Amino acid sequence: MTLTSSALRRLPLMGVALLGALLLGASPAVAHNVVEDRTPAPGSTVTESPVDISLTTNDIFLDLGGDASGFGVVILDSAGLYFGDGCVSVIERTMSASAELGAAGTYEITYQFVSADGHSLSESYEFDFAPNASHTPALGYDTPAQCGVPRDTPTVEVDTAVTSTPIASEDIVTEEAPGDPILIVGFLSIVSIAVVVWIIWRVRQKHNGD
Repeated sequence: MTLTSSALRRLPLMGVALLGALLLGASPAVAHNVVEDRTPAPGSTVTESPVDISLTTNDIFLDLGGDASGFGVVILDSAGLYFGDGCVSVIERTMSASAELGAAGTYEITYQFVSADGHSLSESYEFDFAPNASHTPALGYDTPAQCGVPRDTPTVEVDTAVTSTPIASEDIVTEEAPGDPILIVGFLSIVSIAVVVWIIWRVRQKHNGD
């Protein structure tokens, strides 16, 4: 088969078109996951606690170890306190978590996931919490929780014991310290007087003997 000159001229254009088609066909497979649904929805109002949080994308997540490593959901209130236990569940296209909330107000959710193409993506949004009068606010913390790691909660007894010990020792030192110099000075004065009396007596005895 012999190619004409016009066919030869069209070969570069055909190659570019074929390459473009291959790239377009492969692009969905390597694209980042697109978020399709979030619960609670951004800007929505939640009335119950604990609140169930979920995120669904258009493709499965990349969770190679099966332990949700690289995935996270953090809940933060307007005072800067963190809520939740830090645990996340990942099932195919959906990641979920749950958290007991504190006082009424605006909360921020920050989530992170590993996309099907291996890239880590994160985003934040807010929702409002308006519970009924029977709601008991959960305890917030200064740092986010780690799943399976207990929170450190200092007890009042430990703090009291630590602070009371140095106070008692300072009282003892303050009461006894002023007495020590007085006793020492008094003792030295008595000894000095005794030595002077003895020296005077010896001098008189020697003088009388002469």
